[in-house]
Amino acid sequence: MKYHICDKEATPEWLTLESIDYIAECLEACETLEMLADLRAIFPRVALRCASIKVNAVQRQRIVQWLQRLNQDEAAA
Repeated sequence: MKYHICDKEATPEWLTLESIDYIAECLEACETLEMLADLRAIFPRVALRCASIKVNAVQRQRIVQWLQRLNQDEAAA
């Protein structure tokens, strides 16, 4: 399945502490690969990367695994 990835630039508004904290909360709440794919469609890549640093280690590892699967699926499509 092909998932959309947000192609917007991370403007200064996306990179405020408040925005990064909100995105980190969203990442913490992810329970499935599909939920992460939805966030990738909404938030700019740089903002997600900045927020991922704030996510707890266990959830960050899950996210890494999901991203690997999403990237594999994307390459196979």
